[in-house]
Amino acid sequence: MACCRSGRCGNSILCRVFSTLVIAAGVVMSCLTIYDCDFLKTSAGNSIGIFAYINLDNQCVMYNEATKDPYGWLQTWARICAILAPALASAVILMIMLEFCWNNCCVGFFRSLLLSFAEISQAFTFVIYGSSACARESLNEDFQDLVLGSCSVSQGSIYSIIAFGLYLIGGIFLCFSPRQESLCKKGEVGAQPAAERPEKTEKKPNDVETGAASAGDD
Repeated sequence: MACCRSGRCGNSILCRVFSTLVIAAGVVMSCLTIYDCDFLKTSAGNSIGIFAYINLDNQCVMYNEATKDPYGWLQTWARICAILAPALASAVILMIMLEFCWNNCCVGFFRSLLLSFAEISQAFTFVIYGSSACARESLNEDFQDLVLGSCSVSQGSIYSIIAFGLYLIGGIFLCFSPRQESLCKKGEVGAQPAAERPEKTEKKPNDVETGAASAGDD
């Protein structure tokens, strides 16, 4: 975090580039969470994902219409949050890029807000552990191959934990990084001395009049 303690524009750019890469890595891990078929593992050895599962033939298959939401509303919430997290994080990356040319306090506020919601959404993917997938009860007849007991953390859950951690780290760097100077307006900053020149030339007539008045007094 040493680079974020300096107010120099170069370090500010470095911090934002680093934060962008970290958040982008979090988006990749979130996508792996979505497509993984092994988010949790049951005591019976079955692998369950948020959008797919591993069947008895050891194949990763999507839930069909008959078993679209076999674990109830908690699985539905896990699906919504799994999609929402990378979508919000991607929006944050776009806002960081926008901030290079349009530095506005509102951009920074909404950027932090969206990233916070991305972290919360990623954390809420774990509500599937509270569903019937991890309850000691039988499921419907169409899903007998997944009669489950208690659950344990598996590969997809690790992806989700890493994604949450990357979003958190990226947010910390953005929070403590110095405010970014707009790169698109640097040319305008260099033009300011030229704009001041007319003010200096406006003073010259006054000097001339003062000199003429003093000469008349003599």
